Amino acid sequence: MQDTSRLAYKQIQSEGIAASQKEIIYNLCLDYPDGLSLREIVNKTDIDINAVSGRVNDLKKDGLLITIEKRKCNITGRLINPVITSN
Repeated sequence: MQDTSRLAYKQIQSEGIAASQKEIIYNLCLDYPDGLSLREIVNKTDIDINAVSGRVNDLKKDGLLITIEKRKCNITGRLINPVITSN
């Protein structure tokens, strides 16, 4: 990881941004039992794709989100592994 990436990560952690983004993404996924792609999450939250990717990975590591059967993304039309809440 580059120094600028480390600094940015530390900043969002210290400011609580990551926690609030995780909460937003998790709560959004609660409303979509068929799952969401990263691009669909970006479209619904206006959070940058790099932040969505990082927060989704965090939520997966925390056991709060899981991936489900592949389907086409409603935004890109590409085959994706949508995420849903694990409960």
